[in-house]
Amino acid sequence: MKALIAGLIAGLVTGLGTLPLLFVKRIEKPVEDTLLGFAAGIMIFASSFNLILPALKEKSIIQVILGLIAGACIMAIVEVTIPHIHLDKLKIIDFKDKAMKKTMLLLLAIIIHSIPEGLAIGVGYSSNDPSIGLVMTIAIVVQNVPEGLVLCAPLLEKGYSKLKVIAFGFLAGIGEPIGALLGVLVGSRLKNYMAFILSFAAGAMYYIVSHELIPQSHCNGNQMKATFGVIFGFIAMLIIDYMVK
Repeated sequence: MKALIAGLIAGLVTGLGTLPLLFVKRIEKPVEDTLLGFAAGIMIFASSFNLILPALKEKSIIQVILGLIAGACIMAIVEVTIPHIHLDKLKIIDFKDKAMKKTMLLLLAIIIHSIPEGLAIGVGYSSNDPSIGLVMTIAIVVQNVPEGLVLCAPLLEKGYSKLKVIAFGFLAGIGEPIGALLGVLVGSRLKNYMAFILSFAAGAMYYIVSHELIPQSHCNGNQMKATFGVIFGFIAMLIIDYMVK
């Protein structure tokens, strides 16, 4: 139950992150790329120290390696087999042509993107250390605020109303509780393979960071700002992790 509630909260925060769009018309590209880097830094820290490190404590390096590979491969398979719009291509899409279809594909892309985050929350709560779930929840909540803003802001530039963009942000968060529930179900039934499950969630998140967040933040000439965003996101999670534990 805790994992599901945490997943719901994390999903809602994606929508809350879009609320600044009520007061501004657009997000400047340097700010956007810095925020994406910040989100990437949070995910890197959370995956490494709150998923991989506990997985290594399970004393099965083979499970850790296989889990990392499996998590990344599953995300790659999803990318190939399920048609959706890549997040880093959003800004060059002409939404005037078949707008609804492309909007739904974008929504699917963000939901796919958020399921591994929810999975990490669920797996954390089903592990032997309850604090993993709490720290993962805080990490996902913190990174969903800028991420929701950055991912939905381009829709304003495409002519969508502010209310529709905010509604889109809230809908996009439904992947979080789905992933959290899946993580708990898998984690509770496969306790002997916890190292694999923790690493699987980490592998999926690493894939998203490398395949979506970092490329998107480095395609507008703001590489240095995005890189420092990663560093500050990492530091933010370092402080949070230190305070929680």
